[in-house]
Amino acid sequence: MKHVVLLAFVVACVDSSTQPIEATSELEQAAIVCGRGPTVKGIDVSYYQGTINWAQVKASGVAFAFIRVSDGSFQDPNFATYWAGSRAAHVIHGAYHFFRPALDPIVQADAFLAKLGTMKADDLPPVLDVEAADGKTPAQVAAGVKAWVNHVKTKLGRPPIIYTGKYFWQDSVGGVNLTSSPLWHAQYTTAACPDIASPWTDWAIWQYSSSGSVPGISGNVDVDHWNGDRASFDAFLGPPGTCGDSTCNGSEDQFSCPEDCGACGTIEATGGVVDDGDTCFVAGGPATGMRQVKTDGMDGDLVWTHATATVEENFSEWNFNFAEAGRYKIEVYTAATFAQSKKAKYVVHASGADHDVTLDQSAVDGYQSLGDFDFAQGAHQFVHLGDSTGEPVTDNVQLVFDAVRVTRIDDGMGSGSGSDMTPPNAGGCSTSGGSAGFGILLAFTGLAGGRRKRRG
Repeated sequence: MKHVVLLAFVVACVDSSTQPIEATSELEQAAIVCGRGPTVKGIDVSYYQGTINWAQVKASGVAFAFIRVSDGSFQDPNFATYWAGSRAAHVIHGAYHFFRPALDPIVQADAFLAKLGTMKADDLPPVLDVEAADGKTPAQVAAGVKAWVNHVKTKLGRPPIIYTGKYFWQDSVGGVNLTSSPLWHAQYTTAACPDIASPWTDWAIWQYSSSGSVPGISGNVDVDHWNGDRASFDAFLGPPGTCGDSTCNGSEDQFSCPEDCGACGTIEATGGVVDDGDTCFVAGGPATGMRQVKTDGMDGDLVWTHATATVEENFSEWNFNFAEAGRYKIEVYTAATFAQSKKAKYVVHASGADHDVTLDQSAVDGYQSLGDFDFAQGAHQFVHLGDSTGEPVTDNVQLVFDAVRVTRIDDGMGSGSGSDMTPPNAGGCSTSGGSAGFGILLAFTGLAGGRRKRRG
């Protein structure tokens, strides 16, 4: 989004008892609306931002991001990558469309909605970016904007946000009343409080600079503030759904709430296997960071990424829903041609507890043991592996995500023996020779879905 003047943002209103006030007309003063106090930091991006490290963006304090889907009939080539990457990093996101009044508004709206797909309850409402007249009269621009807004509102059940500036709305849209839509105000100014478009009397979001600097993004980026604290921001998103109410809604899915949405699959009493590509396997982070191989690995395929010494960005999780509680051995498949990391950091989440295991993936061509663990009956249990191994990305160390094998080792009565950790490299073929047999592999069944990144 491109606008005019540069701003230094101050959250609170100016105190007239201590600072001079510029002379303004009564109408202008009515349009100057200060923030309500604390704000929430956000950004908005399009393909101009290039590659984005969303984990670094999140770590810098950015809570939300608006991502461009389209400009008229042009589809932003980075939307899908940004959308997946921001969600994996737990950056709340919303989508925006740059409106072109010269094009059919309904065609634009339908193309936008098709690209956006199904929204989750914790997604921000969609945005119509209104800042181009394309030679149309204010009445024509206003008619097109209203048609787009009403169409999207009908489809989604809530009004979209309108992004605009005061003078463009006044001069090029005729000051039409669309205050049922929240206002995202664009203004770069040295004033303490924004001068918003009439007839709005309040603003939801203020884009206060186009030259912001945010870790994880090279070059300038648009920066924004939500008008309120985090609690008000979360309330604006809508209810997230209540797990356990027998209704799969809001942000719930088969991983966050299998009780309501159904589990991705089941580990039978004797064990099972989750391979990459199965419905209980989830790869997260930027899609450009994950490489698929169809000529190696368990059952002839695997996924790999480069290890890094910085914050986790790409990761995979193998999700489990156990038919019976018990003690199970967990083994991971490491194909020697691609498995190079000597510091792969696995997390086994079993019975509500995390168990950290560091493994040399290059040690064995085949299955290696992470250890024996006590699992509860049911879901919310998994193995997590992230790319942040401590090995510098400049070393180009390959980290493999392939099959995970689960084998029951107790007698079915919970009387297993041995420690939580058994020696690594149990099973498979040692890279220095030797071999071991494989057990029976039990396949998963279930539905596809996404998964959150490991917390903390």
